[in-house]
Amino acid sequence: MTYLLTPDSTYGQHVPRRDIPQQPYSGASTLRHLPSPAASVKGASSHNHINISSVDRIQAQCLSLCSTITATCDDVAEKMAKYASSVSAPSPEFITLAREILGVYHMLACVCTCLLDAMRGGQVLPLDIIDVMSKKFQNAQTCLQSIEHVVSKLLEGRRKGTMSRMRRGFGKMFGDGGVEKVLPEAIRTHEDLRSGALMFHWNLGADRVESALGIGFLDLAAAVEAATGQPFRILSPSPASEENGSSHRVEPMSPANTYHRVTGQHAAAHPPAFLPPAPAELSFADQISASDYARGDSGGLLLGRDARADSPILKYTNSMSSSHHSRANLNERLVSPTGLHTFMETSTTALDAIVEDIQALELDSAKVFRLDSTPSDMPHIKSSSRMDADKPNAGAELVSAIRAGNHRIAQQLLDRGVSPDSGPDAHALNDAISGQDTDAVRLLLLYGVNPNTSDRQGQTPLMVACRSAQLEIAIALLKYGADPNMSSTGEMGSPLEVAVVNAHVRLAHVLLTYGGDANQMTSCGDTLLIKSIGQKTPKVLVDMLLNYGALPNKKNTDGKTALFQAVTNGRADIVASLMEHGTDPNLPGPKHPLWPATYHPECLSILVASSADFKKAPGIMELAASLNNMESIRILLKAGVDPNLKKDGVYTPLCTAIRDNRAEIFQLLIRSGADPNVPASEYPAFKCVTHHRNHFLPPLLAAGAKLDTPKGIVETAVVSKNPKAVRWLLENGADPNDKCPDGHTALTAAICDNDMECVDVLLLHGANPNIRGQDWPACMAVRHPEILKRILAVLQQPRAFKGIMEMAVAANQLESVKALRAAGVSVEDRNVGVFSPLTTAIREHRTDIVAFLIGEGGADVNAPGEHLPIVKALRRCQTEHGEIIDMLLDKGADPNKMYRGWNGIMQALENGDARMLKKLTDRAGVNLEVRDELGRTVVEIATSRKWDEAVDILMSSKAHS
Repeated sequence: MTYLLTPDSTYGQHVPRRDIPQQPYSGASTLRHLPSPAASVKGASSHNHINISSVDRIQAQCLSLCSTITATCDDVAEKMAKYASSVSAPSPEFITLAREILGVYHMLACVCTCLLDAMRGGQVLPLDIIDVMSKKFQNAQTCLQSIEHVVSKLLEGRRKGTMSRMRRGFGKMFGDGGVEKVLPEAIRTHEDLRSGALMFHWNLGADRVESALGIGFLDLAAAVEAATGQPFRILSPSPASEENGSSHRVEPMSPANTYHRVTGQHAAAHPPAFLPPAPAELSFADQISASDYARGDSGGLLLGRDARADSPILKYTNSMSSSHHSRANLNERLVSPTGLHTFMETSTTALDAIVEDIQALELDSAKVFRLDSTPSDMPHIKSSSRMDADKPNAGAELVSAIRAGNHRIAQQLLDRGVSPDSGPDAHALNDAISGQDTDAVRLLLLYGVNPNTSDRQGQTPLMVACRSAQLEIAIALLKYGADPNMSSTGEMGSPLEVAVVNAHVRLAHVLLTYGGDANQMTSCGDTLLIKSIGQKTPKVLVDMLLNYGALPNKKNTDGKTALFQAVTNGRADIVASLMEHGTDPNLPGPKHPLWPATYHPECLSILVASSADFKKAPGIMELAASLNNMESIRILLKAGVDPNLKKDGVYTPLCTAIRDNRAEIFQLLIRSGADPNVPASEYPAFKCVTHHRNHFLPPLLAAGAKLDTPKGIVETAVVSKNPKAVRWLLENGADPNDKCPDGHTALTAAICDNDMECVDVLLLHGANPNIRGQDWPACMAVRHPEILKRILAVLQQPRAFKGIMEMAVAANQLESVKALRAAGVSVEDRNVGVFSPLTTAIREHRTDIVAFLIGEGGADVNAPGEHLPIVKALRRCQTEHGEIIDMLLDKGADPNKMYRGWNGIMQALENGDARMLKKLTDRAGVNLEVRDELGRTVVEIATSRKWDEAVDILMSSKAHS
């Protein structure tokens, strides 16, 4: 371990240098390497005469031991700070232990200062004091060894991810009890060292304590402040503090303090003319020597009130005070009780001097400014030493200081050679920008940070500033060489894209001023111009991009143009601006701009005035009609657009107005020359019928609509269930017998729909029932007896329709059968020459119709249809509806009558029904002589089936007869 012990050295120099490799700390090894001052004291006391050189050596050994333990304490504090920064909320026990360690460090620092001063002045301390202090140092060394062991275990647990059980609450944060075990020892050590330090008070004085504290101490103090939200305070070992008897060495700032707060707009521009002497209680930040932060370019020390003017930190800015955007814990600053100004004094921002020339420009306008970034002309500070340049974790310490808002520590690290480029994993500049800390940003820029390095998310500092709309920081970054066109990774895009998308006009203007490319493509494939256009986009933003060279006709990856985007969003003001900058009004993007302009009459009017070609958007009139946009229709008609042009070769404006029941548009189109006979998917008159727009029929007819071209409008009205239209059409000369293209007539359509009202109207207006539609009207009407009766009333020859009676039976309409018989149609009338009404009734099990036909109708029960009625009945009704067989037998049906080589007896044998065979033979007898088509008699048929019972029935019936 190396120390610099020169006559002119300070305590800050005899703290172990971190740029020289250190020997690993071990409590026992330290005692072995350093001779015990206590042992030397005892050896010297055994002689009557004390050797002065021996006492000097013992005193130097005591100082060396004190310095070693102080460095060890700083190491422990640094480890505790690392652990505190790795957890979300350190436990109260840990915070208490941290306060005690900070107190121990401060006491050691006080004693070291006194011992060093004594050696400088050639003073010889009493051996008993050296002996007492040596013992205290050894006890402190043992305590620190225990605490380091506990903290190391905690850090190791964090690295291995085994701390989950320690996050269950304040009381369980350190479940192994390590902190609780070492906390009492730390308290005792602190009290012990504090009492020892009081012995040197005669040589100390409140303003004699050197304040060059170690990095570990400062980091831990910052962590305590962050965790508690209160400034950390330390008590100098003075008799006054001793008399207070307080056991707490860490106190929150009280209103009784003599410090002057500087807060927001109430901050004083200058410190008061007179400040009282520094109190015994100082915050850790205020105890850092002002000389460490008032270095000039030459690295010399600038002391006193006048040093501020020559400081390179300050001479390029009005102030290095935190802006009102800074972190919450930086909103309040203290004026140093020594009367020296810190670099955070006034309420103005740290970047005012850098950005004031740019902010003075008309950034809210669309004017073009061109500026080059010249980082070499900007103020910079060179580190006074390279002491900490190669120190491990130096970058992490810098980031921690930046995140904590501790600009003093940050400047100290930078001045000692720590690189401001801390790497992507812990990006100091991005952290400062994210925290809106203009002081930290200015400090890092002064020390040469690269403004174009990305963090691990791929964000550049300029991107971070633009995403949070920090104009001043963005200007400073651009002046120090930030690239406005440098895109971040992923889908974040470039800084200019972020500014444009969020409509930050001033920010976008600055980026364009420093070379931002107005034609760059965004991360989603849009041009900046297209991306900037929205419903609430400031017009000045679009004008600005156009003035900076954005190509108005450039398309995005989807083929969209800026004009199409502006029209789609209804931005007539932007459309006009685009036209002024040479946009092509006929460039599809992807559709012709006239199509979306139809939705926005103001945009449409501008395009019309700009010579947009309507031939490239045929059907635009129909679209306007479909949108019910009267203003757009008037603009188009005034521009000479034909009201009969079809959209997609199908739809006309007039039919669209009829479809949507837009009476005002309908009348406007008719007055403007719309042809009522130009079809769309339908003819206009047909559209009125199908959509029940009957009120449009009279003006259409008056405008020249033809009701007979094409034919079938009455049938269409019937199918559309529009009887009012049917009546109006017939009354206005439409032919009721016209057929539609499918061959249907209005009458057959009405019969098919069982529409009695339309049938009556049609028959009243001369519909002919002898004209075939889907089928003959009478044949179709058998399904609807009431309609059939009306048809028969006007039908002169109902018997002319062959098979109509069988059709009525098949439709199971007894009333239709009766109506047809009453009209003279024969009950024997076969359909297609085969199917008789009686056999169809038997086949369909129509018992009531069978009864009517063989009863009142007089149908012949032995007249064949599909077959003989009795054979048909035996085939279809032997298990169900047996009454039909009985009715036939009662009416004289002969089961022995042959038809196509078969009769009823044979069918009974075929069915295997002995009971039915017995009934037939009993009722009609049996003819044993007739033969089937194979030449077999009925007995032979029964014998071939080994059916002896049937043979007996047949033979007994023959003997009986």
